[in-house]
Amino acid sequence: MGGDSMKAFRTMLLIIVFGFSTYNVCANQMNPRIVRVFGAAYLSEMQPLLDDFSQRNPNIELRYRWMTSEKLDQYVRQKILPQPDVVISSAMHLQLGLVNDGYSLEYHHERSSEDGSFVVLPDWSRWRDELFGVSFEPAVIVFNNAFLEGKQVPTNRVELLSFIRRYSHELMGKIGLYDIRSVGIGYLFWSFERQQARNYGQFLELFNHHNARTFNSTREMLEALSNGEIAMAYNILGSYSNSWKDQRANVTITAMKDYTPVIIRTALINRTTQNKQDAKRFIDYLLSSSGQWTMAQYTNMPPIRSDINSVNSASFLRQQYAEQLKPLPLDVRLLVFADKSKHEIVTTEWENALKNYD
Repeated sequence: MGGDSMKAFRTMLLIIVFGFSTYNVCANQMNPRIVRVFGAAYLSEMQPLLDDFSQRNPNIELRYRWMTSEKLDQYVRQKILPQPDVVISSAMHLQLGLVNDGYSLEYHHERSSEDGSFVVLPDWSRWRDELFGVSFEPAVIVFNNAFLEGKQVPTNRVELLSFIRRYSHELMGKIGLYDIRSVGIGYLFWSFERQQARNYGQFLELFNHHNARTFNSTREMLEALSNGEIAMAYNILGSYSNSWKDQRANVTITAMKDYTPVIIRTALINRTTQNKQDAKRFIDYLLSSSGQWTMAQYTNMPPIRSDINSVNSASFLRQQYAEQLKPLPLDVRLLVFADKSKHEIVTTEWENALKNYD
């Protein structure tokens, strides 16, 4: 490891405090330029990218803070200080809402390969040169291995409904869901499923009957799953689930073959930034071959570039599971999910159906 790399690791500071994950790193402490990156992406997933960027840009001090997607959206809208330079979130509807309401800065990032020979960033991965897709992340169902022993894993929603009914006694109070009132990605997945699934009402009924438990984060749900407090987690982010499995190895992950919702984790430059040059540099890095390869090799977030075809990449997933994947569109259709009246309808229906929620 080179001198700059050693300095970066020596000066790295990781603090978990007041619900925020904070990361500060700068290899060169003489007159550093500061870039604040606030994200609804766990520091454990982002850290390989933050470390690599810092080693490549020793004069830039990165300050990363984790927030839930809902809190992050409100933080930007309320102009609470300090404001981030770059905002990253999996809650696509909230990100598009920020762009639509004038909170983002336009930036024409080159979409072609470094030598200009072919396009590597597909049209579907950006919106108006203001919102940039960085990863392509399916929703999955996750089971506790001890519960699953001797049982056949369901592969589609019809099988899953039958599975829940068959093992009803074991699943009573043991099904985990995002609390869609406080988890932006949970609300987005639920609203999308409401549009897609013909058996949506049956799931609502079964979740209510089995006293489904609600959680405010993926991490909380996976912790409960590993501890045996719940036996099944429904429609949660595959990237976090795969990272959890890598560490704990006591869960089984499956994607539904009838359709698998996919979100695009996005980044935008905050219009209030005082450091446009370095904010753009960070966006450039996230979308570069180097950044995307780092994502593919050291995280479980599938990179978006079409010239990266590893097993953990959007290109591979779209080729292998084209009929199964249902990506949420990164366009104005997302604004329907962000609409306040629509949000109220969906959450009221959810609360009424799951009246026994925690």
